[in-house]
Amino acid sequence: MTILAAPLLSLLAVGVHYEALVFTSAFVNRVAGPARVGVALVVVLALVAHMVEVVLYAAGWWALIEAGLVQLSIPSPTLLDIVYFSGSVYSSLGFGDIVPVRGGQILAVSESVTGLVLIAWTASFTFYEMRSHWDTHRAG
Repeated sequence: MTILAAPLLSLLAVGVHYEALVFTSAFVNRVAGPARVGVALVVVLALVAHMVEVVLYAAGWWALIEAGLVQLSIPSPTLLDIVYFSGSVYSSLGFGDIVPVRGGQILAVSESVTGLVLIAWTASFTFYEMRSHWDTHRAG
């Protein structure tokens, strides 16, 4: 089951991220104002997208833990523990106080690689939007 969860959650995260960036681009381009406001909105909305993706993965971790298919290194992890763990994995911050001890290794690798790709995507998107807003600001 965890073998299926890994690609499914990655596809969902990529889909969420794509839609979030499409929404962000359209929304920011409709909002009139200084270039710095547009850039700030891009960053804030991208951060929200990443948090949604972390929570999406956390929901997957929680379901697998509840089903007894995955075990973490702490007994009876709370939802907050699982969100924290998911954020650590997604951001490639690394393991420390909570690690998968049974059944979650493939999912951890998949979440980490997906997070890395989505964070890089956000960086390039932010650069593109900044450049666009700064060029518009200089031209106008």
